[in-house]
Amino acid sequence: MSDLLRFSNAIRRDPQIETWFSGLTDPFRSLAQTWFERLRGCGADVRELFHDGCSVVCVEDAPFGYVNAFKAHVNVGFYCGAMLADPAGLLEGQGKRMRHVKLRPGDELDADALRDLIEAAYDDIRQRLLIAAESQLNKATTTMKNSKSGKKEETGGDSLSKPIAAGTNELSDWRSEMLARIRSLIKQADPEVVEDVKWRKPSNSMLGVPVWSHAGIICTGETYKTAVKMTFAHGAALEDPAGLFNSSLEGNTRRAIDFHEGDKIDEQALKTLIRAAVALNTASQATNRPVRAPKKSKSE
Repeated sequence: MSDLLRFSNAIRRDPQIETWFSGLTDPFRSLAQTWFERLRGCGADVRELFHDGCSVVCVEDAPFGYVNAFKAHVNVGFYCGAMLADPAGLLEGQGKRMRHVKLRPGDELDADALRDLIEAAYDDIRQRLLIAAESQLNKATTTMKNSKSGKKEETGGDSLSKPIAAGTNELSDWRSEMLARIRSLIKQADPEVVEDVKWRKPSNSMLGVPVWSHAGIICTGETYKTAVKMTFAHGAALEDPAGLFNSSLEGNTRRAIDFHEGDKIDEQALKTLIRAAVALNTASQATNRPVRAPKKSKSE
């Protein structure tokens, strides 16, 4: 996923978008605003910018949707729309990636299906970013191994733990305690886990997002105003008999657990889930490892 489109100037709120809305006339302004607000509301990590005549939404700097207005219709578009499931047949377009839904005033619209597409596009770009981060982590790990040949690889040592510990302390409320407890349970479940902090940006006070890995990303720990979200990179492939997953349930790859203030953690079930995620990663790594010819003995 290294070819993700990126807009480095995406921000929390772009005033150019409001200016653009004010220049539209109804019913097109109402249509455009309604569906752009739906895109904006996908999550706390959504950013936006006005680009090439369109109001665009991103996760971090990776765009996933846009709204544009024309003389007779409004388009709600998706940057990776060709990869989205579209059972209602709303999507139009013939390009390699982008698709759009054309909204004409007075026409009947399957609003629920369009909302599902928006949520799917948001989940899709978050998953693509996770995969891209996992790829970068694997490359960094390979580089570390090569540069420290003959030395014992450090896994989850103090140098990686300190940024996460600092981040939990900076929150200074129930979220700090919850994230610290989650971190402790992850380390209990997998003592060889590698800890890292990614995606430092002003919107999260440069604290970044904790990432735990073993043969690939296991999970991340995101903090929001009312929840601590533990997202499993390949959660859809995991058995969850205790029913811990309660968020991001629609996608084909990831699953998440939202912890709220006062929630009690089912510690044994969570550790079992973490170990299952590690087992999945290591099995996938073994499956994808290239087969090498056996070494010839010196006598041959």
